[in-house]
Amino acid sequence: MLSFLVGSPAPSWYDLKDIFEDYRSVAVYVDDRGNIEMIKVSSLDDCFLPTSVLVNPAYLKKLKPYYIKLPNFVAFPIFSLKILRKMIEMKYWRAIEYYSGNEFIGGWVLYDCKNCEEKQMLHLQVTANSEEELYLKHLSIYNS
Repeated sequence: MLSFLVGSPAPSWYDLKDIFEDYRSVAVYVDDRGNIEMIKVSSLDDCFLPTSVLVNPAYLKKLKPYYIKLPNFVAFPIFSLKILRKMIEMKYWRAIEYYSGNEFIGGWVLYDCKNCEEKQMLHLQVTANSEEELYLKHLSIYNS
């Protein structure tokens, strides 16, 4: 049913919100041209795996998370182990770390937040010139 979206330019965040209103958890990943390459959906309850729509960060070398809907969390990828570890020192923050052998390849930082669509969207749009700037931008969004 959703296959018609794959390969097409990503619609606006709000259009995707309407398209995926019946799904509990969703993630849409786009390529460097802004075309949808992957859609992961889940209707499972949170007692299973609420983050099952998040991909291994190795995929994020070619793809970018464009839209994420998690009912009780905000999630965003981080590729610096130092920043990831610094973020999860905060209360209610956690991470999923991915390794290839002993090498850290990336992770997802999550924090508890119900109905935080605006924050989720802002976290996915963050760009920074340094690790410290990246940390401060994500912290600013969290505190807004």
